[in-house]
Amino acid sequence: MSNKHLFVSFFIMAMAIWVFSGEFANNTVTADQPSKDAVDGSKADRPKEDRLKENPSKENPSNKESDQRALVRGVKSVAERQTVHLAVRGQTRPNRVVQVKAELSGKIIALPGTKGKRVEKGDLLCRIAIDTRENEYEQALAELESAQLEFDGFVDLNKKGMQSEVVLAKSRASLAQSKTKAKWAELALSKTKLVAPFDGVISEQLVEVGDFLSPGATCVSLIEVNPILVAGQVSEKNILKLALGDEVHVALITGQSLTGNVSYIGHAPDQTTRTFPVEVTVANPGAQIRAGLTAEMDVPVGEEEVHLISPASMVLNDQGEVGVRIMMDSNQVRFAKADVVSESPSGIWVKGLPTSINLITVGHEEVFDGQYVKMDFTPITTLVRN
Repeated sequence: MSNKHLFVSFFIMAMAIWVFSGEFANNTVTADQPSKDAVDGSKADRPKEDRLKENPSKENPSNKESDQRALVRGVKSVAERQTVHLAVRGQTRPNRVVQVKAELSGKIIALPGTKGKRVEKGDLLCRIAIDTRENEYEQALAELESAQLEFDGFVDLNKKGMQSEVVLAKSRASLAQSKTKAKWAELALSKTKLVAPFDGVISEQLVEVGDFLSPGATCVSLIEVNPILVAGQVSEKNILKLALGDEVHVALITGQSLTGNVSYIGHAPDQTTRTFPVEVTVANPGAQIRAGLTAEMDVPVGEEEVHLISPASMVLNDQGEVGVRIMMDSNQVRFAKADVVSESPSGIWVKGLPTSINLITVGHEEVFDGQYVKMDFTPITTLVRN
């Protein structure tokens, strides 16, 4: 072997000895230096108070870790007792709808009641030709007068004992028959005039002058719009919260605002929707409110404790429930389910929350249930001014 090869071999052996000697030296434990396991074991056997002094952040979240809690902004909210209203969508309807029909046959000779006209009770709507009815009435009156004179004569004779009771009874029956005939003739004559049964508006005109009406045929349709009804449907869940006479505020699609009272609550639901019909009666002088308008009713359904909050404070939990996040007295975050009752220009009214809460308004989407947080109650307006 050459000197060159001997030198390389010696160099490699020296390097290997140096590396291994350093590894063994690092793992060597002397009597004056305890091992890591021994140190950890000795710490575990020491009292808790000594450990806290040495590392307080591990056992007490209120020290160093409390300084690292998430910072959120919030407000103290106290519930108010408020009348809760149920929003019911509906539409306006006439108070009454009547088909004015003929009771006898004849040709129409006058039609004062035209479509869209406002009429008062007793106004003429249709006139049917009298034909022979007036003559029949006059004849019935003449026969009645004759029967009356005949009866009076028989009564005088009967008092003098010159007429039997049988003849007097027949005369009395004949007089009654004449009276009935005259009454029928008078009614037939009056029925040639079809008049309005109440104040209202003519919604349909189904005939024209010259048409022939038979008994039961409709001349016009009349609707009563003062008062007017606002009709809607209420779910079976809320129907027991309503009462007759409750004051209801109504907003029409035209922008009109009305006030009325619950006048009808149905006792049987719609078989398809399982909702109950409800009607509100509203005064309508001058017939300014038309039938068929879309309406929104605010129906009072009792009093509840509610909070006024910003819609931006609402969140969804993992179960898909709507609510808010609040900070408990323990500074922990908790999700609280809340139901929206109504809306206002200042925010939304919600129910289902405790009477007093620390509501998280900023940072509520970044925290989770059970997390420790710090809450800053400084109003946003104050921060903006500063």
